[in-house]
Amino acid sequence: MKLTIVTTTYNQEKYIGKAIEGMLMQKTEFPFEIVISNDCSTDKTLDVIKKYQDANPGKIRIIDNPKNLGAMDNFINTLNQIKDTEYVALCDGDDFWTDENKLQKQVDFLDKNKEFSICFHKTKLFYEDGSKEDEILPDKCKEVSTINDLVEGNYIVANSVVYRWRFNNEDLKSIFPNNIVPGDYYVHLLHAEKGKIKMIDEVMSSYRRHSEGMWWSNAAEDKSEFIIKYGKKFLNFYNAADKNIKLPENAFAAQRKDIVYNMIVTYVKNGLNEELKTAFESDKDKEVAKVCQNEIVSRNVWFLDYLASGEIERTKNLETLLLEKNKQIEAFENSRYWKIRKKIKKIFSFRKKWRGD
Repeated sequence: MKLTIVTTTYNQEKYIGKAIEGMLMQKTEFPFEIVISNDCSTDKTLDVIKKYQDANPGKIRIIDNPKNLGAMDNFINTLNQIKDTEYVALCDGDDFWTDENKLQKQVDFLDKNKEFSICFHKTKLFYEDGSKEDEILPDKCKEVSTINDLVEGNYIVANSVVYRWRFNNEDLKSIFPNNIVPGDYYVHLLHAEKGKIKMIDEVMSSYRRHSEGMWWSNAAEDKSEFIIKYGKKFLNFYNAADKNIKLPENAFAAQRKDIVYNMIVTYVKNGLNEELKTAFESDKDKEVAKVCQNEIVSRNVWFLDYLASGEIERTKNLETLLLEKNKQIEAFENSRYWKIRKKIKKIFSFRKKWRGD
């Protein structure tokens, strides 16, 4: 097979039809197959898929999981079954393609440029409820990039990508843990390891944000729920990438620190002190956690520790400092940051375990 389109879906009966229509409308000079993996949907998603399959013989192959695997296991298991194909394209069941020549343009480029392993294009992000204005993703991106660029942040929307498929003779599951997010980013990196990345500067798909989607909460003002649910999985992603992919030196250092910092603050804010003690498993995560905790506890407020200890009553040389800092002290003591900091200090002793003391 020249190209295989992979779609995973669960309870998307109101979206899956539009996704399939975007695939079927593709005008290509080569044959392609559509593989749709239904993760034991409880609505009419499977019925919708079968109607399109019946109307388009030989075009759609259905994988119908007898039990629900979960989004990541379904994604990995489906991709691991894709063999004997030159290219693979992705499209989630709630997204859709808008250009009938999308696949032909991407395959034409990859056929002519063997040093490239990924070709993607721009996509329109829209919010189903109209809560935010539409965006074009990526906003800024080089037309030719490499894995060195990709580790700085994921700029490839899944429904826009075509891979020069590297797993016809490799076991994807052996290097793809199921406890990570985001899965598509991990597959991007696995292919970027093998060649360069091309962006076609045209909008040829739409990316839907809606309340049932994974990334909806990430777009919300309060990210606490998102951090609690996915923080450890992001760290697992970085650790798996370090182990299984040839990455630039210090790849994901900034992203890892950002996740760890937000996990510490969020867990403490929500009273998850015991969970925090076991949140960081790898040596690298533990080292970053020590740095973040020290920053949170000591940053710009050393004199408040002095106050709390009672030493101020016996030390006259701090009187001037306290007069000058009175407003700042009051602001700190009344801030949510200060309350979180005090809680962190109470459980800070478990850092000794990380040091091996």
